[in-house]
Amino acid sequence: MNNWWNRIPARNLIPAAFALATVAVAACGGGGSSGTVTPTTPCTSPVTLQVLYPQPGATGVPANTTTAIFVATSAAFPSNSSNDWDTQIVGPPTYGSQFTQSFTATTANSLPAGSAVPTITNPLYFSSALTNPLALGGATFSIYINNLNDANCYGAGSAASPISTFSTQ
Repeated sequence: MNNWWNRIPARNLIPAAFALATVAVAACGGGGSSGTVTPTTPCTSPVTLQVLYPQPGATGVPANTTTAIFVATSAAFPSNSSNDWDTQIVGPPTYGSQFTQSFTATTANSLPAGSAVPTITNPLYFSSALTNPLALGGATFSIYINNLNDANCYGAGSAASPISTFSTQ
């Protein structure tokens, strides 16, 4: 039988088959999720946590601050592949928000002047450095706890409660 199919060189069939398979997979949506997980629950701290700096409710925090967020905790943050804790700082719409760096252990001697006194018995101290200065005077900022490795939790959102707030001068 001498039809058109037999006249196509085999080396041309492989790219054609691949192209056809790609179109077929794309047409049915690929059969999987998009890879972007939509957070479903607010993040909650795995340990008792108290924000020390900026002191909760503080006013007059310098707008050009590049200082870290300092906290006291009742225990160390869990250390495994599904936990990497930081904070999300949310300001007015003109500011937006920023995520700080991961919490790192520090000491009471490292606390900036004006820090709150911890009420937690035998506290451990951690800091989370800002990635950018606040750079917005006369604004109120909220601090939320965030887990970098848990795509199902969100730091800030309609059901999330801030762990602290402060205002800049």
